[in-house]
Amino acid sequence: MQILGIKIDELNQSQVLTRIGEWLADEGQHQVATVNPEFVVMAQDYPDFQNLLNQTALNTCDGFGLVLAAKLLYRRRLPRVTGADLSRELLAGKLPTAKIYLLGGAPGVAEATRTKFVFTGIVRAEDGGKINPDGKRLERNEAVIERINASGANILLVAFGQVKQEIWIKENLDRMPGIKVAIGVGGTFDYLAGKIRRAPYCLRFIGLEWLYRLIIEPRRIGRIWRATVVFSRLAIKEKFKNKRTPKQK
Repeated sequence: MQILGIKIDELNQSQVLTRIGEWLADEGQHQVATVNPEFVVMAQDYPDFQNLLNQTALNTCDGFGLVLAAKLLYRRRLPRVTGADLSRELLAGKLPTAKIYLLGGAPGVAEATRTKFVFTGIVRAEDGGKINPDGKRLERNEAVIERINASGANILLVAFGQVKQEIWIKENLDRMPGIKVAIGVGGTFDYLAGKIRRAPYCLRFIGLEWLYRLIIEPRRIGRIWRATVVFSRLAIKEKFKNKRTPKQK
């Protein structure tokens, strides 16, 4: 389905893992985005980012707001597959053939994440250094790509923050031929390393994870405003626009 012009794939977590497993055995390269409402809001103002998201191999629903929007716009249930949950399954060895490289996050966080799991398929972890404002290159881009290529990894988890990580993957994936699947995972390493506590399941289940994040990280108020208030306004506007549009015979 499409939500405000962005494709969202209607796969649950098990189906996503199955798809990734299939990709590990083929000859292609595949970019996965874990899309949340803030992605969708930002894409409204940046056509290039919107085009990028609509060209990825798979976009999962990483945000309760998208679940509600799917009900509002299509009366359909959209399975939620977050970057944190998907990464945890991969790092726990759900796909035995996976060779995983962790890239991004604050210094030391990727390595701290690696130590939380015993899966031998985690081949390396590093922060990657600073990324350029346009998201296309890292400060030491060539050296990072060389390390990835030398690692034997076939899955790359990238945590440079939304938009930049998606742009970096798109710009650099073809230079890492061994990587079959590259996934933008945002702040996932912070959660998995225990640097930031994730909201309790009961709050995630009822869609109030954003409130928990606001309480523990008040500085995120601008992002949370876009993901809740701005996104909701756009979704409601879309609903009424669809009602006014005459149905084609």
